[in-house]
Amino acid sequence: MSALNYLTQNELDEFDEVGYLIFPGLLNDDICTRVKADVDQLMVDRENGIKKMMVEYPEMGLVTSEPVIVDRVSDLMGGTQFTHHHIHARWQAPGERGVAWHHDYVQIPQTNRSHLMVHVFMYLDGLNGEVGDLLVMPGTHKRVMNGDAFRQFQFEDLPGSVTVDFLPPGSCIIVHSAVQHARRPKPGGGVYKRYFIDTSYCQEGVLWGSYPNLEAINEKALEMGHDRDGKYAFLYDTSQSFDRLKYIDQLKEANQGSLALKI
Repeated sequence: MSALNYLTQNELDEFDEVGYLIFPGLLNDDICTRVKADVDQLMVDRENGIKKMMVEYPEMGLVTSEPVIVDRVSDLMGGTQFTHHHIHARWQAPGERGVAWHHDYVQIPQTNRSHLMVHVFMYLDGLNGEVGDLLVMPGTHKRVMNGDAFRQFQFEDLPGSVTVDFLPPGSCIIVHSAVQHARRPKPGGGVYKRYFIDTSYCQEGVLWGSYPNLEAINEKALEMGHDRDGKYAFLYDTSQSFDRLKYIDQLKEANQGSLALKI
């Protein structure tokens, strides 16, 4: 793969410095309408105890290879190969609980940031200040720390933190997965629901910890045509990952005392 130049050099420099880029209204109304219908169905299915892979919802699964997102991620990856890690989706209603400060960089134990992992936050109905402000701490991707290093601060504003609470529908934020962020709980002010999807992508060159059924998810994604006639088939390459739940106990056991003695 070669760099696609969807991002300017200034944007690349900004991402390197602060760890995220905001794209207001990146997804058009048609995409948002179709994907919101899938999110609504997902919430109904969950209420009824029906479990399906995210990629089985046709419009939502197709978001994993949405060109306006993936091509920008490719620029951030410097044109190197990368794979899709996961997709999460739901809507949050008024009064929803928050999510304390954390980062989502998948590494056990946390030791370096040699390879890039990004999360893409999609706000299908935007943000209006009523439900779930996004808090981000610029620059924290440059420091190696556990995901819960800031958790004691819950949803507080911190020195240097940024609040994102107003965005138009279809806005996306591409975040270095090691950036500390949080979702502040808000009481709501009307009927607004916060439609939220996040997808994640990992640079090739290391094995990334994944979910146990990633192979089945990738096979389903290809079966559903999410690779867009093969153009984005590289996203669904399971060989770049390992089952982190299967090995987490083994890794914890090995991470005792001086690791230098075990090399």
